[in-house]
Amino acid sequence: MSKRTRNLLIIGAAGALLIVIAVLAGRGQHSAVSVSVLTVKPSTFSTKLPENGTVQRPRVATIPALISGNLEQIYVRAGDNVSAGQLLATIVNPQLQANAAGSQADYNSAAANIYTARINEQNAKVSYQAAVENAKTNLDEARRIYRADLSLYNNKAIPRNQVDVDKAKLDQTQVQYDQAIRQLQLGAVTGYGQSSVQYAQAAAQKAQIVNQSNQQQVGFTQIAAPVDGTIQTVATQPTDPLTSMRPGDPVTAGQALFTIAAGGGFIVKAQVDEQDIINVRNGQRANITGQDFPGHTLIGHVVSISPVATKSTDPSSTAKQVVTTIRLDGSPSFLRDGMSVDVDILTTDVKNALVIPTAAIDKDGKGSYVFVVRGGKLAKTYIRTGSKNDTQTVVKSGLVRGDKIVSARDPLLHDGQSVTTTPVGKATPAI
Repeated sequence: MSKRTRNLLIIGAAGALLIVIAVLAGRGQHSAVSVSVLTVKPSTFSTKLPENGTVQRPRVATIPALISGNLEQIYVRAGDNVSAGQLLATIVNPQLQANAAGSQADYNSAAANIYTARINEQNAKVSYQAAVENAKTNLDEARRIYRADLSLYNNKAIPRNQVDVDKAKLDQTQVQYDQAIRQLQLGAVTGYGQSSVQYAQAAAQKAQIVNQSNQQQVGFTQIAAPVDGTIQTVATQPTDPLTSMRPGDPVTAGQALFTIAAGGGFIVKAQVDEQDIINVRNGQRANITGQDFPGHTLIGHVVSISPVATKSTDPSSTAKQVVTTIRLDGSPSFLRDGMSVDVDILTTDVKNALVIPTAAIDKDGKGSYVFVVRGGKLAKTYIRTGSKNDTQTVVKSGLVRGDKIVSARDPLLHDGQSVTTTPVGKATPAI
């Protein structure tokens, strides 16, 4: 190639470049750029804390057999709703029945002995009082004779030894009277012997305690529901966990026969990671979903947070978790105790907030901004932001309802640029 030819090619390329630059410049000044826009309007803003959970009844109690014996009858099955006091099953134990019958007879006899003892005590009291009266009469007579003979002796009508005999008899009757009084006083305290009312009452009380214990054992042959609720499980055969116990099967004291879930709807126990629990509070809303009930979202609220962090149930994890209880607002019939569910705790739930896509926000040295479309041109608008989640940000100031903003930041956009708009979700016409 000759030198002249090469120079001509260079001049031609430079001219072409100037033409392209001129075209681009002219297009930038006179052609509008198409952008996707969305209209700012209030909506609900939320941040979700996703966790796993398990559906449970709020209170589940085990109902054991309190005595040994043989199962007589079972009146309920798993899933039955029962009322407090409703009969669930009965147990047969002939020895308990015999013990109760015997102790009842003993108590009846002991109670009857109280009446007999009261009659005996009254008779004994009369006897003691009669002895006192007799001793008092003898004492009075001995005193009269002594005083009379003493007067005769002073008048020298009888010898001295007669007075001494009278004095000895007086002393003797005085001792007998004192003893009778003492016996009457002691009888009032002791009940006048072993057949006293106090003794009979003590024997009856002892018989009553034994009888009450035996009657209580008989009462344990009837198994009743302690609260209103739903029967969760019924005891099964020791060698066949799929077959419930049948009448005639032996049972032992302490053996679990039923579990019952108290009423009050379902709860969900969620395991919240220890680093997330700072964002969880009582009263926060939670959305519950699960593979076992597709298409349904259940609503609940946090009602309690465990004060203790425990080791994760995942053996491969070293993190700790905090059990958080969520009470469901409703308990649909398809729920079952033990179901695994997905839990979204709404740690932030703000109504009527101005929310925009985080992707629409850009930053420079002055702060965060978005492009607002006004009169077919872009207006660079600085905003003050608040809470944010994975895709959205709350705008506290800088925008108002109805503003149209560019839905995604673009480094080629600039303030004052002419644009044509396409609502988000609609295709941009081909140029």
